[in-house]
Amino acid sequence: MEGQLVSRDFASADTRLVLNSGRLIFSAILPHGLGGQVSTGWKIGSILRITGICSVQLDEEKTSSEILGVAVPKTLRILMRSPADVVVTQDISWWTPVHMAVLLALALCCTIAVLAWVLILRRRIHESEEQFRHLAQHDTLTGLATRLVLEDRLKHALEAAPCRQSGLAILMLDMDEFKKINDTFGHRVGDEVLRVTASRIVENVRKSDTVARMGGDEFVVLLPDMEDPIDAEGIAEKLVVALSAPVSFHGRDVPVSVSVGVCTGARDELNVDTLLTNVDAAMYEAKKHGRNGYRVYRPKFVQV
Repeated sequence: MEGQLVSRDFASADTRLVLNSGRLIFSAILPHGLGGQVSTGWKIGSILRITGICSVQLDEEKTSSEILGVAVPKTLRILMRSPADVVVTQDISWWTPVHMAVLLALALCCTIAVLAWVLILRRRIHESEEQFRHLAQHDTLTGLATRLVLEDRLKHALEAAPCRQSGLAILMLDMDEFKKINDTFGHRVGDEVLRVTASRIVENVRKSDTVARMGGDEFVVLLPDMEDPIDAEGIAEKLVVALSAPVSFHGRDVPVSVSVGVCTGARDELNVDTLLTNVDAAMYEAKKHGRNGYRVYRPKFVQV
C-alpha cells in the first residue's frame, strides 16, 4: 500500500502512522520498540510504501447495498513487522506554499530595503555634492562668492555686454590698516569685522551684483549693466560711508574704513585682465591719497 503520511504518533505503546491514499484513509501500526531512530525520519507529507499484514474491516451496510461481489472497506490497518516495511518513495519538498510565501515576503522586504537604501544614498550623495559645490563657490568666513565664481561671472558679463549694449564696472575694496585691527583686538575681532563688512557690502549693492572675497581683507564687487559710469561712483561713495561705521564686538567699537578703486568700461573696451589690473591700481591710488575714500581709474587719476 502506498500513501501520503498524514500524521504519526510515537508517544503511544505502538508507533502509529495515518496515511492518505486517494479517498482512503488508513493506519499503519509498528510495535513499540521496533521504530527506534529510523521512524523519526518519516516526515508528514512524504509518500510511503507500506508492506505488512493488512487488516480490513468492511462496512456491512454499504457492502450489502452494493452490487454483489463489491466490498466497501470501513477501516484498513497494516500491521508492520519492522521499520523495513516502510519505504520512503518521495520526501516532502521543502518548497511548500508556506515556505514560498515566506521567501517571497523576505525577498520583497529585501527589495524594499535595498531601494530605500539606494534612495537614501542618492540623497546623501546629492547633499554632499551640493555641500562641496557650495564650499568651492563660497568663502567659509563671509559666505561671499570666491575668486573663481567672480571670474566666471565677469567672463559671462563681458560676453553679454555687447549684446545688451551696456557697460559694466568693478569695485575693489581693501580695508584700511586691517593688520592693526588684528594686532590690537585679536583675530576673533578681525574675523567679525570681515563678516560685518561683507554683510554691509551686500546690503548696499543691487541683487544682480556679485560680491566676492578675493582673500584677506580684499573684496570685489561686479556691477553688470551699468549704463552710466557715474552710477558706479555713486555706489562706491555709498559703500565708503556705510563701511566707515564702527563694528561692535562684545561691547567694544572697532573703528574701520575702506579704500575703494573703481574701474568702468564701455561695451567696446571690455577686457578681463585690463579691468582687474586697472581697478587694483585705482584702489592703491585711493590708499595713497589718505584712505577712507575711492578713486576712479582713468589715464590720469581724478582726486575724489
